[in-house]
Amino acid sequence: MDLLDIQNIKKYFKQPWGINYALDGVDMSIKEKATTALVGESGCGKTTLAKTILGFYRPDSGKILFKGEDITDVKTNNKLVRENIQIVFQNPFLSFNPRYTAFATLYEAVRAMNNISKKEVRGFLVESLNSVGLGEEFFFRYPHQMSGGELQRLSIARALINKPKIVILDEPTSSLDISTAVNILKLLAKLQQEALLSYFFISHNLKLVKRIAHYVFVMYYGKIVEYGLKEQIYGFPRHPYTKLLLDACEYKMKDYPASGSKHKQGCVFREICPHSKDICGNEPEKTEIEPNHFVFCHFV
Repeated sequence: MDLLDIQNIKKYFKQPWGINYALDGVDMSIKEKATTALVGESGCGKTTLAKTILGFYRPDSGKILFKGEDITDVKTNNKLVRENIQIVFQNPFLSFNPRYTAFATLYEAVRAMNNISKKEVRGFLVESLNSVGLGEEFFFRYPHQMSGGELQRLSIARALINKPKIVILDEPTSSLDISTAVNILKLLAKLQQEALLSYFFISHNLKLVKRIAHYVFVMYYGKIVEYGLKEQIYGFPRHPYTKLLLDACEYKMKDYPASGSKHKQGCVFREICPHSKDICGNEPEKTEIEPNHFVFCHFV
């Protein structure tokens, strides 16, 4: 079942050199009680989509539906969005107020949704810290007194403290060392099973995505070019860009081609696609290769 439905979302930014088509008609869905991953190279629009879902950016057009209810305008649906969708940011060192202790950080998150005193909430906050592997001794530590892994655990506790349905994970392990990243991934898997969470996992690390995702969407310059079950994307990729990403991940190519321009009529990948022909000047239609597996390409 689709918990979040994103329909034809567009978000453009005016730049000195012209218009940046950050999101150019994105259609995707986030499944209930599963991990839906969005992959693509840096700058393709992944984080912009996350911020648009949360209301940090207002889309120029399109709709975002949560359980069928339109939440595109966050100003009128602020409580619904904040109660049900939370985020763990990429860099834990930049996502906390340096003047707030762990206790103050978590209490601020609880108070945003509940009218409760610090005395009443203390036991609940201890339980929240324990759930992510942190003890009560972290209560009055400031961000600079914690490691990257400890801060990311605190980020997860803050995101989950009001029991959201969806957690957006924006490159949650990219700034951590390998052993810490593995422990964070194990923690996320454990919490998902216990709370039946839906994850929207954003990453450019395809090996990582293969380990944890159930569904995978591939983005190139603000457009979804292929999506399907994890087994379909990794076992039977059909779009040239998906194949390129997987080959780069496995070091099967000598050179990664320079990216094309950010917006042209027709296929967004055509400037560097090895199969590009005149027909690619037309927008490719969505083609269903097999059940649940869709590709936007003229040559599939």
